[in-house]
This record gives sequence, structure tokens and C-alpha cells, in this order.
Amino acid sequence: MKKRLVTSVLSIALTFGLAGCSTNTATTNNSSSPAPTAASGAKENAVTLKLAMWDSDSEFLDSWTKKVKEFSTVMPNVKMEVETFKSDGDYLQAMKVRLAANELPDIIELKPGFINDFKAELLPLNDLSVTAKNTKAKQYAVDGKILALPVISFPELVYYHPSVFKELGLSVPTTWEQFVSVLTEIKKSGKYQPYAMGGKDSWPNYPFNEFMPILASGDANYYDKIAGMDKPFDKGTPFYKAYTDIQTLYDAKVMGADPLGLSNDQATGLFEAKKAAVIAAGLWYLPQYKSKVGNIDDLAAFALPTRHSETEPLKVMTFTDNFFGINNKSKNVEAAKKFQEWMFSSDAYSFYVNKKQANSVMEGVKADVPFLNDFYKANKVEEFSFLPGGENFNKYVNAIQLDWKKLGQEMMGGTPLDKIANDLNDKWTKARASK
Repeated sequence: MKKRLVTSVLSIALTFGLAGCSTNTATTNNSSSPAPTAASGAKENAVTLKLAMWDSDSEFLDSWTKKVKEFSTVMPNVKMEVETFKSDGDYLQAMKVRLAANELPDIIELKPGFINDFKAELLPLNDLSVTAKNTKAKQYAVDGKILALPVISFPELVYYHPSVFKELGLSVPTTWEQFVSVLTEIKKSGKYQPYAMGGKDSWPNYPFNEFMPILASGDANYYDKIAGMDKPFDKGTPFYKAYTDIQTLYDAKVMGADPLGLSNDQATGLFEAKKAAVIAAGLWYLPQYKSKVGNIDDLAAFALPTRHSETEPLKVMTFTDNFFGINNKSKNVEAAKKFQEWMFSSDAYSFYVNKKQANSVMEGVKADVPFLNDFYKANKVEEFSFLPGGENFNKYVNAIQLDWKKLGQEMMGGTPLDKIANDLNDKWTKARASK
């Protein structure tokens, strides 16, 4: 009897349970069920835009990351996710890994030389309204397509402490011979390291090893020109002439006892503590110096004097930088376009330019950079634009793994110029023959 009673109770309970489940399923799938609420609809339309960027200035990275997230006030359904790197080298390596895995972020930052590497992945931006107002964008178009928008331009400078020059009775050099001589005189004083070189990181030598051959050529399209030559590193070429000058500088031993043993942070630290007198860098270094020192009272700049006679024009390399492009495989292309429009047309743009203390590249927007104005007043210079090489140049560079900055490290380490030039010529000729 007890068994039968328990079985009956369980049967009744199971019957009601199944009925309840059947009712809930029917209600969920009913075509006349109420529409999602506004909140659930917004959740369905939520977008996460991923942006990747680099900068050696951690303070700028933090402030720009916060500014970028303000885009969510314009498009509330968009969440900005920013990934940052401390150097463009680490950044480039990471992006190439992402590219191979088809995992590039929605918005990627590029140096002008990176555009060709990623051109197949970049969305043309010719149709954006802000593109027409960007004064530098067309110069960097690939096959007529503007694939990324630059944010700033700036001159490459040689920073120095006026108090040190005054103390040692030195004048600002205006030729290469004067430049090496001034650094040599500072070395003789025994009080200051003449030049602060963070050669351990390789990239700080770029004003010399990367830019001087272009300046020596006098041709902004120098890279494309050498792409058509079998031996562009021979004696008598702009490369060889510039590297001969660079070798003179390195042989003068004016960069401390161990320039390859110091990181960039250590080298800039010496300069900021006024233990070193001179350092070359772009205008991007200005806000970093100011944030570390607190003021720019004992800071001035001159153009790297690559000329050998004062009758020649004093050229200053002008660099256009920090390009932003859109991944053409992004699932959020329209949101990424709106971000670009916002970035270049709102107060975000002025915020970026003034934080970087650089020149504006957008019509109607002027940067507030008193230091730069003072530089142009004190130095009669001729601006020279840096342009990256095209497809063929980059093909050969990648084939022989040419890195101008690593060449600088080799030179500082004692590798003879002739060996470097001969090795490059041999590899370059073979690369051209095989492509």
C-alpha cells in the first residue's frame, strides 16, 4: 500500500512538472511575445572598438587612452578598448603576428613606413570628410588610396642646454665639422658627457643612420630611387657620404664610455639631469623632457647640421607621424569610420596635438607650441619632408632585413663602413635579381 501511494504521488508531481515545462517553452517561442526592451536592444547592438597604438611617453599613453574613451559619449553603444606599446618596434612585431593570425584590431596606428606593410589590410579613407582637410594625407597615398590619416608633423631637432654652451664658450654649430668639434670640446672639459646616446635600444640613432642619407641625397623620394639601383651603397653615393660623416661622429667617442650599454631611458635621464649636454630627437621628446624636469628653462634646439658649408641650405628633416588606419576586415567598419571623424574633428584632435607638442596637419587647427616657434625664429632652416619608400623598396628591405638603426649599432660597435657597404650591396643586388 505504501509503495503504491508513493508511486501515485510521484506520478502526479511528474505530470505537473512536465506540464509546467511545456508551458514555459511555448511562451518563449510564441511569435506574439513582447519585443525586447530598449536596454536589451542596446545590449544587442553593443560594439567594442579595439585600437592599438604605441608611444615612448607613458604619460601621453595614459592621457590619450582616457580621451579616446570619451568617444562612447558620442556613440553610447561603442566601448573603446585601447592596447598600448612602449616602442614602435615592439608594436610592429605584435601587429605582424596579429596580421598572420587575422586578428588585427579595428583601428591601428602606423608610422609612414608601416603603411606599405599593411596596405592590403587597410580601408581606403578617401571618402571621409576629415580626409580632405588633412594637409599631409595625400603625400602618403598608395596607388591613389589614402589608407591612413596622419595626426602630426614635427622637425627633427638637436636639443642642448644653453647654460652648458655658455659656460664652455660654445656656439651653436651650423656645419657637420662644427657639430663634431663642439661635442669634442665638451668632452675635453671633462664635466659633461657630450652626447646622450641610448644605443642599447638601437632606435635612438635614427636621426643619423636613418635620416642622414636622405638629407645627403636632397631627394625626398630617395628610397624609391635606390630601389632601381643594384649598388646604392657604393662609395660616392648619398648613403656612403652620410655614413662617412656618421663614422666620424662615432669615432670621436663623444657618446660616453659605453653608448651601446645605455638604454634610451638612461640616456635621456643623463640629459635631463644635465649630466649630458646634447641629444637628438624629434619634437616628440619635448613633452617628455618637460614632464621629467618640470620646465624647459634650460632647453633649446638647433637643426642637425648635416651640411659641410654654410653656403649650402640648412635642411631640417620634417617627419609626419602617427597615422591611424582602419582594418578592412573589421566587423565594425562604420563605427571605426565615425571614430576617425570624431578624432580629427572634435577637441580630441587639439588635445592630441598639444599633448604631443607638435604641428597640426588639419586645416583650421593651430598647435600651441611656443618652443617650436622659438626654434624657427632662431634657426634659418629649409624643411625637408621624409617620405617612405614604395612597394619595391620595401620588398628589398624586407628581403635583406635591412634595419638602418641596427647598422648604427654595428658602427658604434666597431664594424668598418666598407664592410657594411659591401655586405649591403651584395644582398641588395641579389634581392633585386630574385624579385
